[in-house]
Amino acid sequence: MSRAAGRRRSVVAGLGAAILLLAVALPLVACGAKTDPFTGLWWEPTTGRRIEITKDGGQYRLLYGAARRPYQATREGDELRIRQPIGDDIVVKAAADGRLNMVIGGKTSRLVRVPQHQ
Repeated sequence: MSRAAGRRRSVVAGLGAAILLLAVALPLVACGAKTDPFTGLWWEPTTGRRIEITKDGGQYRLLYGAARRPYQATREGDELRIRQPIGDDIVVKAAADGRLNMVIGGKTSRLVRVPQHQ
């Protein structure tokens, strides 16, 4: 075996090890980066409204619409409950596909996460 062939094998083995390491490490990093399913900027396609959900310590806040009207929210398991002064509560539920379902007065709408620009 020539010296050049030995180097190629070493390079290929090194690249293979680096790819394997990245394949294992990237999903672990991604899991730790976003553990809260609610926080972030969302869009409600049925109405075109913007919804931002923030968290300060254990307290959630839902900022709704262009006016960013703030509503206090309480987390109960996989749901956020927003108390309305008049009418039913707003319930935001985590969905399996990484989206949220928002229920207002028995009517459900799907919230889509707004991509964040880097």
